[in-house]
Amino acid sequence: MKKTREQEALAPSAGHSPEVAAAGESDALRHELERLRSENVRLKRTLHRVQQIARLGYWKLSLKTQDVFWSDVIYDIFGVAASSFTPSVEAFKQRVHPEDLPMVEAAIAKALGRGNYDVIHRIIRPNGEVRWVHELADYVPDDDDQMLIGTLRDITDQKILEQRLRLLSRTDELTGLFNRRYFMKRLVQELARFRRYARPASVILFDFDHFKRINDTHGHPAGDQVLVQTSRMLRGKLRVNDIPARLGGEEFAILLPETELDGAIGVAEKLRQQVSALSFASEEGHLFTASITCGVSAFRDREETIEATLHRADRNLYQGKRAGRNRVIADEWDS
Repeated sequence: MKKTREQEALAPSAGHSPEVAAAGESDALRHELERLRSENVRLKRTLHRVQQIARLGYWKLSLKTQDVFWSDVIYDIFGVAASSFTPSVEAFKQRVHPEDLPMVEAAIAKALGRGNYDVIHRIIRPNGEVRWVHELADYVPDDDDQMLIGTLRDITDQKILEQRLRLLSRTDELTGLFNRRYFMKRLVQELARFRRYARPASVILFDFDHFKRINDTHGHPAGDQVLVQTSRMLRGKLRVNDIPARLGGEEFAILLPETELDGAIGVAEKLRQQVSALSFASEEGHLFTASITCGVSAFRDREETIEATLHRADRNLYQGKRAGRNRVIADEWDS
């Protein structure tokens, strides 16, 4: 009897029993599982490598049991070994910088209400090194599975760069003193305090006498040495809240908060004497000295302006130049 096409399709192939066919399918399935396992291992290695490159780890916190899981990179960021350190909420808090802990705790509490957590803070590693980290997390309640899942990235290099850029934005690269922009900003702030609270403040403008002659005679490196050494002396002699600045070239300014005109004159005179006592050397070893002329002014009344204060100080400075240099000239109205 001749078989139909349907019967032929359903019939086992010649020479292959049902047991053999099942074995073949089992082998194929086993090979596929092996391939998937290998692919999973490769993906885990890639993920780990990516986390290391990005200095990014992930963590999980069970709000029900308080159990904490850290990925390998987080152990590395915190400077602890996974074999000897057990992560926990308290262990984490102990490594948060004390000044940042209240902010971190507030962020965690907020996450439980709003479902997200985004905070930048410092940690302290066992060796005392301080690192900056950025944490992002998400909390979505799901029946009994109450998990806060997040990432932690080491942003220390970024923070160092930000601090460097911030420093450069307000300081003079050669001398390390404040620059003109920052000086003017602080001068505006002090004038506002003077107008509102009648708090005194004074300004000293000074520059080096015959500075071009120093450069021409001893070379520009020697001129730079004069600026740098004088600036170092300034930072060591002035108060913490005083604002010494390099305005440009050999021109400098000092803002003296909480200082009447008489006090500012005394500061300028001491500064003039200290600069005269400094000794400098050219690249050839020739010793030389330098001197400065100072113009001093102070805020006068509620109608005072920044321009008026600086104009008087500048006028006094050039009056000192015309009078023979190496001297201090101040406003006459309070002398």
